[in-house]
Amino acid sequence: MSDSKIDADFAFDAMDTSRTKDHELLARIRREKPVCRPADGVVFTSRYHDTADGFRDAKRYSSVGDMRAPGVVVAEEERFLGELDAPLHPKIRRVLLKGFTRRRAADVEPWTRAKVRRRFEAIAAAGGGDLMRDLSIPLPGSISARVLGIPDELHDDVMTWCNELLHSTWPATGKTEKGDGIATAFPELAGTIDALIGARQAAGADAPDDLLALMVRAEDGDGWCISPDHIRTLTVNILSGSLSASYMLGNLLYRLITDDGFANALRENRELIPNAVEESLRFEAPVTFLFRTAREDGDIGGCPVHRGEHVMLGIASANRDETFYENAGEFVLDRPVDTPNLAFGIGPHICLGNHLTRMVGKVVLEEALDRFAPGTLRLADGFVWECVDHIQEFGPETLSVVVDA
Repeated sequence: MSDSKIDADFAFDAMDTSRTKDHELLARIRREKPVCRPADGVVFTSRYHDTADGFRDAKRYSSVGDMRAPGVVVAEEERFLGELDAPLHPKIRRVLLKGFTRRRAADVEPWTRAKVRRRFEAIAAAGGGDLMRDLSIPLPGSISARVLGIPDELHDDVMTWCNELLHSTWPATGKTEKGDGIATAFPELAGTIDALIGARQAAGADAPDDLLALMVRAEDGDGWCISPDHIRTLTVNILSGSLSASYMLGNLLYRLITDDGFANALRENRELIPNAVEESLRFEAPVTFLFRTAREDGDIGGCPVHRGEHVMLGIASANRDETFYENAGEFVLDRPVDTPNLAFGIGPHICLGNHLTRMVGKVVLEEALDRFAPGTLRLADGFVWECVDHIQEFGPETLSVVVDA
């Protein structure tokens, strides 16, 4: 089709992070061709409104299968929430929303604050460490585990197993060399989660008030419920979905350490901390893009999209759209906290964990300011910022620091 030609001036491989995380390239696309075809069968949105439209129109743009390799189809009970469309997606989402409220985030904040303090104290006692390894990577997953109802003593194990799963062939193929599905490929992880599900089934009405129990008890008027196997998959989904919060924390801590103006402003006015979290989500979006698949022929931003083609929704680019934001290419600390951004998506698939993510960002900044006096927390000698080696995530791979007495 003549309207399906690759735009040679803006061509890039969606898997090439040197291009998809290149903000100069993205700015040029926004200026010259806001919706373009960077590769065969791929349409890229670079501005806010086109990207938001793609997220909102879940009927036209499906998220099913976009974390899998081409042609791979997995059983429904092995699919993450983002791989589901209506009518099942909204049914399960309504259940999970009860566990991801602002109140639930507030309830888990004291526990989170205590965890952050202990981790900062350990880093200070050691004279330094890697803020990604020692804080940012394990913390968000542990919070999700707490909300799910997984005992604290199991958090390290389940997050280790989830990390192994995310870095295996399972996300792309639904299997590993051990076999098909989570239960066969990751028996320790599956066995631990299944035991927790079984305990809530046995407890019935006496089960604890946690997210696992909410999923076990879910049922509609027609007798629909979430199968134990799907509860297991959704639990893995919730735990592994914490990774983007990890890189948000890395971005915030790096800025706190390296930008004296930013750090001093927060020390002088703690009320700016929520603004700092929100502006980091906008300016340093921890997820750079997400895919959707067109169900039918149509167009987005005036660019034809054909059935079966991928729409690459450019979150990082849209969040710096000069036609939508004033001073879009700058980190503006006092930007109003209610300024919209697409870090969590928008519409029917908006990230469930957005309240928890904002909470942990606020807590980590507050506790870092309390624990480390000005000038006592610095980057280790020779440290060089390197972006995490992940197709979609944006943030520091490591964050080695020294704590001066």
